[in-house]
Amino acid sequence: MLPPLATPPDAAAYGYQLPPERAEALLARASARVRRAAGRGAITAQTSEVRLPVVRGTVTLLGAPVVSVSGVRAVTEDGGTGEQIAWRWGGDGLLAVPHHLVDQVDVTYRHGFEVLPDGLVELVCQVAFRLSQQPAQGEGMLRTASVDDASFTYASEQIAAAGDLMPGELQALKSALGTPSTWVVRSGGRR
Repeated sequence: MLPPLATPPDAAAYGYQLPPERAEALLARASARVRRAAGRGAITAQTSEVRLPVVRGTVTLLGAPVVSVSGVRAVTEDGGTGEQIAWRWGGDGLLAVPHHLVDQVDVTYRHGFEVLPDGLVELVCQVAFRLSQQPAQGEGMLRTASVDDASFTYASEQIAAAGDLMPGELQALKSALGTPSTWVVRSGGRR
């Protein structure tokens, strides 16, 4: 289980009062929902070694932002890890590799946020607060709300669906993470 993306003191600093006995669990649940909506498990910085195809000299590294590339090794015909190959990375997401020599490479790189953007931390706190306001699972399978003369009844499935990010929260996630993208790494060949 990955650690929460925010802490109870973070929530308090942003003005979200979480129940002290449930604060850690709520922040863990909110963090899981944010990671799921972001489409990646790890948002915080980590080093990964992954095997990736070389397609027309292009290798796509996931988990932006890419912080550094520390090694590129050729993959042998039998699927083993071969020798370190020449590569050049300019820090802008472009890695030059001799693509005519290999079909796959093992890349070791560091990616993710060393320090989480404030907007992302606040979003996790906001989602945790919203989750703290929901009834316990299975506590009454129907919920009724009334406004003036209108009455609305919601099934438990609709209440459970509110556990995912709401449209405004999804927009805040996009703002915090920047434009969803992958970092494209390509060879120094002609375009």
